[in-house]
Amino acid sequence: MPKTTDLTKKASGDSLSRERVDFIVEQSKTKQVTPSVLEIIFYVFVLILLIIGTYSRNGIWNSDIELWTDCVKKSPNKDRPHNNLGNAYTHGGKYREAVAQLTEALRINPDYADAHNNLGIIYNCQGKHQEAIAQFAEALRINPYYPEAHNNLGSVYTDQRRYQEAIVQFTEALRINPYYPEVHNNLGSIYAYQRRYQEAIIQFTEALWINPSYAEAHYKLGNAYVCQGRYQEAIVQFTEALRTNPNFAEARNNLGNAYIHQGKYQEAIAQFAEALRTNPNFAEVHNNLANAYSDQGRYQEAIAQFTEALRINPDYAEAHFNIGIAYLKIGDSNSAFKEYQILKKINPGLADTFYGKTK
Repeated sequence: MPKTTDLTKKASGDSLSRERVDFIVEQSKTKQVTPSVLEIIFYVFVLILLIIGTYSRNGIWNSDIELWTDCVKKSPNKDRPHNNLGNAYTHGGKYREAVAQLTEALRINPDYADAHNNLGIIYNCQGKHQEAIAQFAEALRINPYYPEAHNNLGSVYTDQRRYQEAIVQFTEALRINPYYPEVHNNLGSIYAYQRRYQEAIIQFTEALWINPSYAEAHYKLGNAYVCQGRYQEAIVQFTEALRTNPNFAEARNNLGNAYIHQGKYQEAIAQFAEALRTNPNFAEVHNNLANAYSDQGRYQEAIAQFTEALRINPDYAEAHFNIGIAYLKIGDSNSAFKEYQILKKINPGLADTFYGKTK
């Protein structure tokens, strides 16, 4: 998300007034002086003003958007309030308003690297990858030692499958800031795409050394172990990802698959069921749960899960293939042939192996 600056400043005069009132009251007690009626009225009046002032400020500070809108009104010619208001709009998903504020910040100060970076983030969220690249590049022209911008530029290159260019950006980000777990995770992801699993494992492990509670890095490290057939190590990582984020459905799905490779079907079924509780429309999990049932000869239960997967994704070729095989197993050749015909349309190569699967 866009880089923002947390405000920690107090409103001037607030604590001083309260402390002054407390001091006067304490002095009255110490000296055993009875305040006059006018003094009491004065102190009550001061406290009322403080309460009203606090309430008024809370109305301004009750959201980042209101806070920075107020700052922009008070300082319309300063770049930082426009930048931070743009960030607040971005967090709220109001991209059009965010672009307007960041553009204004850059009109005031064309060399504001943070605003270029934040504008690039919005463009990337909108799928405007070339515009995003231009903004990140401009941020780096202004400040070459900006690891966030290097990371963001690398992420866009990754989305475009420009992996070598992405690796250059992530490597530069880590040269500037070696303790940046998200960059290690992103670099590891590219190595995994390229099947450079040992290098990927090094990067994910580094990310987790920096941030042991980084659920996504645990998940991706587990995936890398699966690709190497190291299922027990993968189970440890998926379990750790779920300890950090119990609603991580993808991690539960892959944990279930790792259990399948170990022949632990009950553990796998429990994980698939829990993943579906978190995300009932996860077609792949329905398919995997159905496969677990099929492996146990529970074909009717499997067919129900394959059917649900196909309700969610009617073009899910693997689920059509698997349900067709399940139909053959229970002797329903007509339903199996219908699945074969669908496969011939959406995945002819898979359809060609259909009837040979049961031999």
